[in-house]
Amino acid sequence: MPAMTRIGNGTDHLRVLIVHPDLEAGERLVRGAVQAGHAAHYAPDLRGALALIARAIPDIIVADREWLERNGRGLFSALRGCSPLPLICPVESVDRDPIWDRLARAVRAFQTWTGGEVMRVGSLVIDHGRKQVIWRGQPVQLPPLQFKILTVLARRAGQVVSHADLVREVWGIEADDPEARELLKVHIRQIRKRLGLDPERGEVLVSVRGFGYMLTSPEEKG
Repeated sequence: MPAMTRIGNGTDHLRVLIVHPDLEAGERLVRGAVQAGHAAHYAPDLRGALALIARAIPDIIVADREWLERNGRGLFSALRGCSPLPLICPVESVDRDPIWDRLARAVRAFQTWTGGEVMRVGSLVIDHGRKQVIWRGQPVQLPPLQFKILTVLARRAGQVVSHADLVREVWGIEADDPEARELLKVHIRQIRKRLGLDPERGEVLVSVRGFGYMLTSPEEKG
């Protein structure tokens, strides 16, 4: 089995995107975020930031204030429609700005913000405050990992999430596609069983062969 590369602590870390035109400053911010237990990625410009956002929507974006003033429109345009939207934490100076205090406050705000979030995809309701899934009006108990898998798919409902992206967002690790597919297989099977879904009918939790999984709403199909 190929080796996995861990990009965070794999449990309650947040995905932090660092955007700073100065490489040294960006690397310092990344090191600080990783030391705080978060999964951090760095981009020096808008193009790099958009590429990382396309792979996985971050929870928090830490960006150089001047860069943000120049590129904010392009960044916000890319984030339009994301749910939930990432928190954005501008930084003026890596040396002078108390970025770690501000980042800690942003983390607390994010956790408070998402703590009571309720997501709906057709007849599926995911209540983050109660850590509960409601399917067709009935509560369904899911273990934490399966709850997180369903949450990631719900946030990108109607879109195919690759096996590797799903593993990255749920476990915080990098894995190639065959490895990620094997890791997910048993959990997807158990989620379907708990929801009473028939995989042969391809309803709600859809397998897209060779790509990944997609959460759909049968109500939207008419």
